[in-house]
Amino acid sequence: MTVPILVTGAFGQVGRRCVANLLARGHKVVASDLRTEAALSVVRTLADQHTPGTLLPAYADLLDPAAIGSLVARHQPRAIVHLAAMLSPVSYRNPELARRINVGGTRTLVRAAQGLAAPPLFAYASSAGVYGSRNPYRHPERLSAQTAVDPVDQYGEDKMLAERIIVNSVLPHVILRLGGVISPDGAGALNRDYLLLMRATPGDNRLHTVDARDAALAFANAAERPDSVDGKILLIGGDDSHLNLHRDVEDDMLQAIGLGRLGPQASLPGDPDDDRGWSFTGWLDTTESQALLDYQHHSWARTVDWVASSQPRAVRVIAGALGPLARPVVRTALTLQRRAEHRGPYADPWTLISAKLGPGVLASNVDPAPT
Repeated sequence: MTVPILVTGAFGQVGRRCVANLLARGHKVVASDLRTEAALSVVRTLADQHTPGTLLPAYADLLDPAAIGSLVARHQPRAIVHLAAMLSPVSYRNPELARRINVGGTRTLVRAAQGLAAPPLFAYASSAGVYGSRNPYRHPERLSAQTAVDPVDQYGEDKMLAERIIVNSVLPHVILRLGGVISPDGAGALNRDYLLLMRATPGDNRLHTVDARDAALAFANAAERPDSVDGKILLIGGDDSHLNLHRDVEDDMLQAIGLGRLGPQASLPGDPDDDRGWSFTGWLDTTESQALLDYQHHSWARTVDWVASSQPRAVRVIAGALGPLARPVVRTALTLQRRAEHRGPYADPWTLISAKLGPGVLASNVDPAPT
């Protein structure tokens, strides 16, 4: 009997593609997520692909220890790919719930895995957010596994605490710290909180993106290579074409959906003299992760083309027609909004975000409970 691989968050932008990779290779995959209409749609899509693997959908809540314990004990997976999380900036609206899911849910899953006779590899989706604000003028070097973690926001702190639980568990494990994951799924998920995060981020903030297809491949390969990755912290970003500034990524995405580029005047710069006045994104050293996982297959240009080609033609036609009129209006609106918010010459993202969403968005510097 084939021993399965368990994937949590299996129907999100990385999870669904990780599951598809594993199924294509003939694996039995226990695909776990919350039961929603979107999840059911992904299950139907995966089932229609007629891959040699076996898909076992499982709807379980990380906040239900009994359900998670039963799921793990029943299937006894040889690897667990833990992608499920409450992501930022959604997590900023309810940091207490986010901590229960991101930290408490991870602890629940780890404890269930510790109860198995054959400990599975625990592959965890962490984030570059654990490093906190990165001032590129004072810290021009790339981030690495050896760079000290110092999260500035609640989400980065959640990821740091979950990492500690996994490392202290003595389970075979690998931690994958992700850069900015890009897919057509994300292009359709913009809301006011995402827009706040975008306009709060300095335009000259470094951003290392990764195509969701490549991130998914990294996790699928990690699940198959326990001996190579056990005990590693690996940074997951695209090839060097994915090393960009925030304003350029934003403009490329706006171009992809048909609106066109807003240009540098749409954002404020970061303060070169303020280490806290930056977002948690930076450029990653992916040398080791690429050597072990061989996942960087899509350049930034191909990622942008993927997003563009996934937009409905009617949307692109309408956006293209309105773009020349809309862009100066948007630039003016952003300028007026900054004045109304009494923002200075620099972006100062965390002051703005915490003023809008409350102090709970910031890291609280707490330690995790024992595993």
